[in-house]
Amino acid sequence: MSKIIGKKVRRVDAYEKVTGKAIYGDDIKLTGMLFGAVRYTDIPAGKITRIDTSAAEKLAGVKGIALYKDIPGQKRLGPIRADQYPLVDDEVFFSGDVIAAVAAETKEIAYQAADLIRVDFEPLEGIFDPREAIKKEARLIHPEYKSNIMVHYPLRKGNVEDGFKNSDHVIERKYNTGFHEHAYIEPESITAVPDPTSQGLKIYGSIQNPFTTRKVVALCMNLKMNQVNVFGSTLGGSFGGKDDVVNYMACRCGILAKMTGKPVKLTYTREDSLKDSYKRHPYYMTYKVGFNKDGKLKAMKIHIIADSGAYSSQTFFVTWRSVVQATGPYEIENVETDI
Repeated sequence: MSKIIGKKVRRVDAYEKVTGKAIYGDDIKLTGMLFGAVRYTDIPAGKITRIDTSAAEKLAGVKGIALYKDIPGQKRLGPIRADQYPLVDDEVFFSGDVIAAVAAETKEIAYQAADLIRVDFEPLEGIFDPREAIKKEARLIHPEYKSNIMVHYPLRKGNVEDGFKNSDHVIERKYNTGFHEHAYIEPESITAVPDPTSQGLKIYGSIQNPFTTRKVVALCMNLKMNQVNVFGSTLGGSFGGKDDVVNYMACRCGILAKMTGKPVKLTYTREDSLKDSYKRHPYYMTYKVGFNKDGKLKAMKIHIIADSGAYSSQTFFVTWRSVVQATGPYEIENVETDI
């Protein structure tokens, strides 16, 4: 008889979780630790004309305020294409952009200081529908890329038009999906600690992909990879959502930790998480399918427009997965897919 098959197997992390011994990101407590908060943009798209941190700096308990100019290394980052800022400069691209990060003696003081930072804007017209964004007359969100179309994946197999001609039935339907928030139980939490041994940083927290976090922090902080050590805590859910946002949180904490010389922890509220976190892409899909009376699929033509939002993030990978999986688990002789 097998010791495993047909038997109940206890989860390896069950005891720690049910007894409260598991250490999550926000459970981390260090001597002299400061607490972080961020100042989000007030508008989804526009130019920043003035940032005034004077009132926040005067607040008792505030130990550091980081802006774009305080980024010591690479200013634009990303898991695939580097097009997102941990702290924006003179323009905001979406409602979750962060203008400033604050470190203070308490979380309450940090949030109060963030609210005291005054920012003046010149609003730009927002683009909220990818079908409008791809039009020739649309404003370029990132002019340096010459187009709002981030990537186009075509897939061809057989002859789809011949497949439709040889089908008993042909139907065409349109489907739309919205943004999907991962809504994990545990909001994001990151702690950055100055490391005197390596002259670098130690990063702790709710990290899904520690290797990417290390790479992004090293680039942002102008450090070597071996100067950044990343320690993932127990995850209270992620589902892909913590694969990106925590990298920029780690950069903000790292800047503040180096600025103050102390550990800095940034834990998001649920509102922060919803505003800042990575979402599943909305899709606008047109499916045309040819099939015979016996149910055999003969041809499928698929056109998809995906909304990546203001930044590329994981779009290159997500949409590639979509184009190769768009027909589902079926063997179809004639396929034409574009996303």
